[in-house]
Amino acid sequence: MNDEKIMVGVYYGPNGERLIRRGIRLAQLLQSPLYVITVLNEPVSELDMQQENYLNSWKKLTEEAGGTFIIEVDENDEPAVVIAEVALQQQITQLIIGQSAQSRWQEITRGSIVNDLLEQLGAVDIHIVAVQRMKARLEETHEDGVEVDVIRTPAGYQIRYETNQPVVTQGVFFKDQHTDFDNGLLKLSINGEYKYLKVFKGNLVDPLEGDIQHTGS
Repeated sequence: MNDEKIMVGVYYGPNGERLIRRGIRLAQLLQSPLYVITVLNEPVSELDMQQENYLNSWKKLTEEAGGTFIIEVDENDEPAVVIAEVALQQQITQLIIGQSAQSRWQEITRGSIVNDLLEQLGAVDIHIVAVQRMKARLEETHEDGVEVDVIRTPAGYQIRYETNQPVVTQGVFFKDQHTDFDNGLLKLSINGEYKYLKVFKGNLVDPLEGDIQHTGS
């Protein structure tokens, strides 16, 4: 063992397993301890079956690799603060997280969880894995894409299959397999590039920023 300690931050969705496997490979390469953390905005007892399945599979994968799986609940929607606190407590030296909607430079300059973590963690190395690099395997985890409208509500941006409300933009929604909710990825053209934004129960989780264009499948 050396002084390196690896932590992976995972969020609800199919990319969690790939991020954990990335962390496992890095921990094995460096012969270092591995920690995997997920931050929930509601208690575990209130999760639906698919969310519980994700947590169970992540925990199993982590522990089979000799790592420690950590679940934190934060109802204030400040996951960066929670992740930073745990990382500092565990003396983490390298952190792996997923990032989907923007480039690293856009995230840093416009503000995001990545920017917050960079400010709070200081000397910790942060590895950012973009979901665009994983889209080749999208068909393995999601249903075929369906065109949807994106509307703005007081609670944030949401997708609609049909709506009479003003439409912000249109995109293609790839729903997670084996779920009764609108959980998955929304494909949009932003600043002339296709981006994949996380959707949870019909609500956009990732920020909707930049020059948004209509996109087809």
